[in-house]
Amino acid sequence: MLLKTLMKITLNALGFAIFVAGSASIVRAQSELPPPAISAGIASKLIVRGELQGLQVIDLRAQRRNDVLVVQAEVANTRRNDLRLYYRFRWVDANGMQVGDGEGWKPMVFLGLQRQYLRGTAYGPQATDFQIEVSAEGR
Repeated sequence: MLLKTLMKITLNALGFAIFVAGSASIVRAQSELPPPAISAGIASKLIVRGELQGLQVIDLRAQRRNDVLVVQAEVANTRRNDLRLYYRFRWVDANGMQVGDGEGWKPMVFLGLQRQYLRGTAYGPQATDFQIEVSAEGR
């Protein structure tokens, strides 16, 4: 009799532990957001204000055209809901000093699971590097 009671308590406790562990992993999986960038190299070019709420920079390319730095970043909305991204480029010279007056924030709407490109062109040939400042909110 005592053995049956102990087995029932043990089985009930084990079932409860499995249920709690499974529920916790489901809640954790739903609340986890992807990192703001797909790689550390891309992340080093981002200044993130707050959380990007499911937006992720998945590709980043830069090249010189007519001696001016041109940048293109591909951003993906990894969620099904619509999001609004705000971004601006920061251009710097070889000494790390800002080039130009600075840009204003530009808004961009991302529908669920949509991908779009951010494009930026430096103010002049003095710019040798850049960072992209980003912020997001639900729509």
